[in-house]
Amino acid sequence: MANYKSAIVTGGTGALGTAICQYLLSNQYRLIVPSFIEDEIELFERKIGNKMMDVSLVSTDLTKADEVDKLTETALEKFGKIDLLANIAGGFVGGNLTAEMTLDEWEFMMNLNLKSVFLCCRSVLSHMMERQYGKIINVSARAGLKGTAGMSAYSTAKAGVRILTESIAEEVKDKKINVNAIMPSIIDTPTNRQAMPNEDHSLWVKPDQIAQVVGFLISEQASIINGATVPVYGRA
Repeated sequence: MANYKSAIVTGGTGALGTAICQYLLSNQYRLIVPSFIEDEIELFERKIGNKMMDVSLVSTDLTKADEVDKLTETALEKFGKIDLLANIAGGFVGGNLTAEMTLDEWEFMMNLNLKSVFLCCRSVLSHMMERQYGKIINVSARAGLKGTAGMSAYSTAKAGVRILTESIAEEVKDKKINVNAIMPSIIDTPTNRQAMPNEDHSLWVKPDQIAQVVGFLISEQASIINGATVPVYGRA
């Protein structure tokens, strides 16, 4: 057990999350993956294969503080430590102008993309600060750099993730905790190909390419990088 590192990977059963889980599992991590979308689990298990012995799926609603805290407790009970929190969970619903957006639509984007990241960071930070070690990776987005018509909620939430990342990094920089974010654009996933069949998919970044960047950011070689939001949109 001592040779293993431990991680919580939210959104781990999604396309990007699965690629990150595969990377971590090939680098001696054991994982807690909060699962919420039942339809993703079978494909996830198939892709992970015999490495599933190093993965624990825990049913969790990441927008509920008590469930997130229970997830952290489960990880600490199982591993005795949390080396990495990878906040990969998130999603996009857009198209509505702000004047026509319902409060439910606004809150859905905030909860899924920003509140979940806040709750997970808050939940693991006291352990990491006490231990004086930890890595946190969040997912912002290119859309969080600039306001776009029809994307106000999503863009605001992803901009919030970037600012939250920078703020936490400042708070814990003397505790040997690195907090960084990645900033994708359109990722080459089956869902995105289906939604945008006429786009040039060769321009899109593949999930495993992003996983390699995450791997670098959580490595000791990147211990001097803190509070960064790294663009990972390639030519998209």
